[in-house]
Amino acid sequence: MRSRLIAGLAFGAVALTAAASHAQSYNGWYHPQPVYAQPGGDYNAYSYRGFGGYPEFRGVEQHIRSEIQQLVREQSIEPDDGRALFGQLRRVQDHERHEFRFHAWNLPEDDRASIRSELDQLDHQVDRLRDDG
Repeated sequence: MRSRLIAGLAFGAVALTAAASHAQSYNGWYHPQPVYAQPGGDYNAYSYRGFGGYPEFRGVEQHIRSEIQQLVREQSIEPDDGRALFGQLRRVQDHERHEFRFHAWNLPEDDRASIRSELDQLDHQVDRLRDDG
């Protein structure tokens, strides 16, 4: 048990060190370093803070969210399973934010197809759970 605690504390220290190395201090506050889309580009990480996702994916994301909520509400799946599905949806949305940091609104077709595929797979997974329930 003690070795687990020590390992957990060591992992936490490494995570904090990594986070601090990716930030800069200004008057005691930490701010992300600007990340440019391409060398010489004018887009940086500060611009994506209010990014709510690419509009073309919002409908399917809302559909997936609603179906997960309905499955949990109807007790067709356990709340933990619902949280896991929401976690998968958040990972897809994180992928969107990552791509937005590099491409802004000019999402390349291969990245668009990749995100669409991830959402389709998650939607099919939720549909299978609904059909099995």
